[in-house]
Amino acid sequence: MDIQLLEEKVKIEGINIKYRVTQPDKYDQTILVLHGWGATSFSWHNVAYLLAEEGFRVIAIDLPGFGETPAPGSIWGTEDYVNGVFLFCKEIKLERFVLVGHSFGGALSIKFTHNHPTMVDELVICDAAAIRKERLNTRQKVARALSNLGSKVISKTPFYHFFEKLAYKLAGSYDYYKANPIMREIFKKIIVDDMSELAKKIKHPCLIIWGREDMATPLEDAMDLNGFIENSYLKIINGARHSPYRTHPKEVAGSIINFLNK
Repeated sequence: MDIQLLEEKVKIEGINIKYRVTQPDKYDQTILVLHGWGATSFSWHNVAYLLAEEGFRVIAIDLPGFGETPAPGSIWGTEDYVNGVFLFCKEIKLERFVLVGHSFGGALSIKFTHNHPTMVDELVICDAAAIRKERLNTRQKVARALSNLGSKVISKTPFYHFFEKLAYKLAGSYDYYKANPIMREIFKKIIVDDMSELAKKIKHPCLIIWGREDMATPLEDAMDLNGFIENSYLKIINGARHSPYRTHPKEVAGSIINFLNK
């Protein structure tokens, strides 16, 4: 099958949105992919090609502030990102599609499906950062201790940034540490948004894909979402962590294909 990879840009809210289209010569259905925090549209290229080989057109966006799309000029929340995706779809005349979202993109996908239910045929969420619980694991406790040590003892030494970087990494918030100032503020705004109540209102067929060894969004979140979303199916990928689409692309693509062809 002849598959084209197109790279395009479209202006939304004054921002030039970069997106990629993996398009077979013939297709019946379009899949729109929303990547996670710190990732890009290209992150999904292995899965996108596998889906395209089965006759799906795949569109993946560089969300504002990631990849080749500039950051917003103001501090966006999840509602702003969802509205940006909606305007993107309108601009490229994408009216109905399968929506796939990973991590941060998974949270956006839940909110988008709730806000624009007639545009989404089926929903796929992968290790979605959609449930916000107060939980402090051993790594995060160590991170807090390191952070306190850094601020009280070594804040004026050359080693401070080493301890700061290590603390964020252990806490699972290294994405925040790496972000530029405006994206740090956006991160702080979106990290508190819980999608549990919205998930309970979704009636669309939904596939939940999760890495069994995920430490960023634990497997218990997948179980919760499976219970919240009435018409959902849970696929757990053994040996995978937070990004199974990177480490297990064939399993992720196969699960999506089976779900859509059922």
